Amino acid sequence: MSNLKVGVIGLGPMGGNIAKNLLKRQFHVTGFDIRPDVTAALENEGLTPAASPREVSENSDVVITSLPSAGALDAVINGDDGVLESSKPGQVLIECSTLTVQQKIDAAEAMRGGGKVLLDSPISATPAMLAKGMASIHVSGEEDAYESVLPVLEGFTASNFYVGEVGNGSRMKILANYLVHVHIGAAAECMTLGQKAGLDPQLIHEVISQSAGSSKMFEIRGKFMADSDYREGGGTMFAVYEKDASIITEFAAEVKAPIDLYVVTRQKMNSAMAQGLGHLDTSAVNKANETAAGIDRKLVE
Repeated sequence: MSNLKVGVIGLGPMGGNIAKNLLKRQFHVTGFDIRPDVTAALENEGLTPAASPREVSENSDVVITSLPSAGALDAVINGDDGVLESSKPGQVLIECSTLTVQQKIDAAEAMRGGGKVLLDSPISATPAMLAKGMASIHVSGEEDAYESVLPVLEGFTASNFYVGEVGNGSRMKILANYLVHVHIGAAAECMTLGQKAGLDPQLIHEVISQSAGSSKMFEIRGKFMADSDYREGGGTMFAVYEKDASIITEFAAEVKAPIDLYVVTRQKMNSAMAQGLGHLDTSAVNKANETAAGIDRKLVE
């Protein structure tokens, strides 16, 4: 437990789990979301509700944001009743959203102009992994600010890394998401190949998870594939994937790096959405792959 008071703005699948993890570790957490029902649901966990980002900031030593877009972040920082309207000079904002590098740099400059500090700090984890304390966070910005908020970072992640100047956190998250998506696609191909060879999906998952060829995505999302049950994490994961995929491909074009494997994976994800699987977890790309191979396994619904 730390004496630092924490504010969380954006209480969706990621922000909500950040708040829950901190509350479990006895932090005082104030929260705000534009959806009052989301905030109300966390009050039973001990969250103190706030009516605006400004109120969150006023009642917190450290603020965490987890938001769906750059527009939402701009509103939280610069909008009416935004963070910059609070009287907390030098306050540190841990910004966990997945946005472009330039969007994070612009937000950090806005915060600096208002006498506050933004740490570009994307999280590498699914919401379920975050909830289970398995998340990693990549923090960039002022190193002394990073050191000052370490107790908070350790309150909701399993590991944290300081990676340098603002923007490097997002650059690192792009690399992590690249591998997440490619490993999901590879796991799906492996599952299909194994089934076509006559192997049981559960056996494939059990054995390969312990092999040299495994990955965290094969271990976690491969289980969804083995069970043909893609409900966990469904609803928004393909929408998040589409945003992240655009960031990755545009970034690769900007730095002129070839991403051949990623391009193939993106087409497989497009196929899954075209087959009406977009309401499920992204591991449902396995179902699309099975269909293409003539495998007809019933979805658990």
